[in-house]
Amino acid sequence: MENLYTFLVSNNTRHSVRRYFKLWVRFLLNSLTRELEFKANFISQLIVDLIYYLSLYLFYYVIFQFTDTIGEFNKETVIIFMIVTYMIDAVFEFFFSANIGEFNTMVVKGNLDFVLTKPVNSQFLVSFRYVGFNGLVSLTILSSLLLYLVYDYPHSEIGYINLILFTISFIMGNIIWYCTDFMVHCLSFWFKNFSVSGWLSNNIRQFSRRPDTIYSGFLRKVLFSFAPMALIASVPVRFLIYGLSAGVSLFFLQTLICLLCLMSTRYVWRRGVYNYESASS
Repeated sequence: MENLYTFLVSNNTRHSVRRYFKLWVRFLLNSLTRELEFKANFISQLIVDLIYYLSLYLFYYVIFQFTDTIGEFNKETVIIFMIVTYMIDAVFEFFFSANIGEFNTMVVKGNLDFVLTKPVNSQFLVSFRYVGFNGLVSLTILSSLLLYLVYDYPHSEIGYINLILFTISFIMGNIIWYCTDFMVHCLSFWFKNFSVSGWLSNNIRQFSRRPDTIYSGFLRKVLFSFAPMALIASVPVRFLIYGLSAGVSLFFLQTLICLLCLMSTRYVWRRGVYNYESASS
């Protein structure tokens, strides 16, 4: 009996994964059609991304005119940190930005009603309905640049274990940021019109755009726990550069925080939907 239950559960899980993957592919194709119709907008988004990358690079370039290291991170490591930060932004731009950024408008105008009546998971639909292809282009370029920097890294050899740990940690970092941004935007359920959600989440994100080596004391503890911004980019970079020397406990901490963020996101979403009052009613 137990084996039958396990078989049915596993089959249902596989069916759900296939179903939602096929649905996301449809979203992808629809978004591609839209991007091809508005090529100028696509190009302008790439230009904006380039300006953002350049501004952050110049920020660190000025700093390294006066110092050789930022805490434990030397210049080469900080450049890798910047690339990883850009990559996380690109992943978010590809999967989530066009969706979560419109959430407050959906609540205010009552468009969320349309989502809640669909026979699919509403959080999935809100999070993945549109795809930003400029993020994919940026991610491809940045990944190639990262591989070159890793290959040419002068201070130590970066082996396969480092790359595997980095990949897992990078995925968890993206999940943590998605959950954080999503929960911030979910405040629209309670404020009814929380138009500053994008501004608030972006300012929270600023803590992850600086190496964790600049933080100390109570703030550092907060950024590794309650507001886990240090786990988004700094920790993946640590695993990439130092491998297992970065600490197994750090890997387990990131895993734990990642799982807690996912559970918190589901709880906040369900509570928000429960309290939702349609603007069209």
